[in-house]
Amino acid sequence: MTIDQVTKLIDQMGRTRRNVNLQEEISHILDAVKKFGPRNISLIARQTGVPRETVRVRLLKILPRYGFVIRMLPNYYKLGLTRYFGYLRFTKRFADRAKEVLGWLGENTYLMYWGKVLMRNDYVVIVTPPYRFERDYLRIFEELTDIGVLEDYWFRKVKAYGHPNASYRYFDFENGKWSDRQLIDGEDEFDQVMVNEIDEAERAQYIVDSLDLKILQQLQFDALKDFTEMASELGAHPRVLSYHFNEHVVRKGLVAGWMVSYVPTQTIERGAGRFWMLLEPIKNQYELRALVRELAKPPASCQSYNVLDDGSVAMHFTPTSDTSAIAQKLGNVGDLEGQLLVLSEASYYLITTELFEGNAWAQKDTTPLMKEILTLQKTST
Repeated sequence: MTIDQVTKLIDQMGRTRRNVNLQEEISHILDAVKKFGPRNISLIARQTGVPRETVRVRLLKILPRYGFVIRMLPNYYKLGLTRYFGYLRFTKRFADRAKEVLGWLGENTYLMYWGKVLMRNDYVVIVTPPYRFERDYLRIFEELTDIGVLEDYWFRKVKAYGHPNASYRYFDFENGKWSDRQLIDGEDEFDQVMVNEIDEAERAQYIVDSLDLKILQQLQFDALKDFTEMASELGAHPRVLSYHFNEHVVRKGLVAGWMVSYVPTQTIERGAGRFWMLLEPIKNQYELRALVRELAKPPASCQSYNVLDDGSVAMHFTPTSDTSAIAQKLGNVGDLEGQLLVLSEASYYLITTELFEGNAWAQKDTTPLMKEILTLQKTST
């Protein structure tokens, strides 16, 4: 008998003894996770009345099996970083090198995300340069255009970004699939983490150090990572790490919130099948909230959105169903104007702690990248 089979048997025995409604139990656990975070399992158990070991099994075994992941969301603005949403079009000559260039920028600079548009040489990107030299950072893409790597590009500043939690009350945990069941009164299927841009004066109030950033990086990779293991990897005492987490990271609000995310197992590695909608300016925040609320439900499942400085909105989706169901869903939402960008693959990068020197963010020298590109040009001619 495998470990998973033993876990399932124990789980079934426990549920029989307690006469558990699995759907209700997991929903209560996830409600508590959104409020308190996933790290304090004892607190979640007290708040929900679910045994501690059952909470642990649900979070570490059951939810990942069905594609649900708990994510820590950093508040980039409080870290002294800005946020830009951009669109890059690579030249035909550098089409096969595009991912290599973006990978270098993701690992060495402030590019945090790229997604390749299906059947095009185009990429959706998000960058988070420090506000002190945001314009200088964006000149990297101007240089890439000048030397023939990019055919065209544009960036718009993000004034706010949001992450709707996955609508897990629409998921049938008994059978492991999404359902179209109607929610009962009192079940609010929509919740989100919303982060608004702050001004320079407010940014100055949030002083971070390198250990704070390393903790955030570790939690970005694994929101449930054990502090003892984390301390060993970072070369710090667990008590020191716990102090920084509670007194610096949490108390200062460097964690924007905890998100219950849905990641289909077949696309978990490369991000294929996901898509972006770039919408024309939306009238007001109430209309935006209503739209996000509707599109966060299956089958579209909006995972995140960025409100740009011209009022337009870039929305990212992880489908929970086939294309025809999604098309029908979007067709019934209303008069949406914009464009749909389906991705063939995508990549996400953690906070680049190596760029934090002393007590400030540093600009990365991109000369090595530019020299390599120029060498490639000479070789190919």
